[in-house]
Parts: sequence; structure tokens; C-alpha cells
Amino acid sequence: MELNAVVRHLAHELRQPLSTIDTAAYYLQLILLGADARADQQLEKIQQMVHQMSWILSDAVHFLQAAAPRPAWIDLCEMITDHLTAQAVEQNVELDWTDCCSTPPVLMDAAQGQHMVRTILNVFRQIARTEQAVYVSLYRDGAFATLECSCEAGEALLAHASELFEAFTPHLPPGSGLALASVRRIAEAHNGSASIEAVDGVLKLEVRLPAE
Repeated sequence: MELNAVVRHLAHELRQPLSTIDTAAYYLQLILLGADARADQQLEKIQQMVHQMSWILSDAVHFLQAAAPRPAWIDLCEMITDHLTAQAVEQNVELDWTDCCSTPPVLMDAAQGQHMVRTILNVFRQIARTEQAVYVSLYRDGAFATLECSCEAGEALLAHASELFEAFTPHLPPGSGLALASVRRIAEAHNGSASIEAVDGVLKLEVRLPAE
């Protein structure tokens, strides 16, 4: 059996028990209602670990099958907005839409596009410190639609910015070992590109995709 088939099977089999654990932890939080601070902390840790495991499984699937099996014209601006609305954006995330309304659609697989957007924003939310903002912009750049995401980062990340596209780099937040590696593979599989740089204490990711 091919590796990608094995990973897809494992992801399928593990998502249901992970979802059940997450639901049980949430239910217990409602019952306790802050009555036991230590229990609340442990339940929160369980939920965080479940979310990390779900993220790892999703990354693995998209990393191995990065391609455009069902390409369609998709609106990245709408996709980003929908994701942020669904996730109830935290106050420390600041959005900067540059010419978003005039950004042309891009041709790519919708599921992989959604994974790419979700992964980029999740990684940068974890990288940014509590009091810092994550800046996102989307604009037309010639024949491309360019998505930029940036935030201030610690010295370890900035010093190894060029390594962040490597799978399982130790410098990324826990649970994101394939995150930016999968982003680059998805972009390149759709005839685009992804680059990252560190300038004046800021980590900036740029993804370019062919536009309509």
C-alpha cells in the first residue's frame, strides 16, 4: 500500500475518536464551570492536544497528495474571510486587506486551498506573541494573486527563517511539523510559489498563485 494511502486511512480512522475526546472534554468543562481550576487546565490541555493531532493528520494528508485533482476558480479573499469568521478571530489578530475586492480568482483545488489558508493563519497566530498582531494582505501582482502574512517573531525563528519550509523543522510551534512544508508543496503543485524571509524582527510569508 502506498504511503499516502496509509496516511489517508490513519487520518480517517483517528478523526472520529479525536472528535469524541474533544467533545467529552468540552462537556466536562460545562459541568465543572470553573469549580476546579486544575481540572480546567487539564481539560484545556486535552483540547489543545486534540487540535494539534488533527492539524498534524491534515498536514500529512495534504503534504503527500499536494496536487490539483479538482481545480476550480476560487476566491482567496472570501476563503480567508470565511475562515476567520468561523474561528472567531482573537483580538491580537489584525487584518490588512490590500485591494482585496479586486483580487482575481485563482485556479486550484478548493480543499487544498482551504487547508493552505487555515494552516498559514494558524501557524502565524502561534508564532505571534499575545500582544502582537498578525498582518494579512491579499493583492494582484501581475499575473499572480499574492497572499502575504507577517508578524514579529522570536530570534530562533528569525535566524532560521529559510529552514521553515523543511518538514519537521524544530523551530516551528508544536504540532506544526509539516505546516509550512505543506503550504509550499500545495503552492508549487498549482504552478505557484511560496517564500519566507526575516526582516527587522518580522517574519513574512509570501504565497503567489496564478490568477485569472
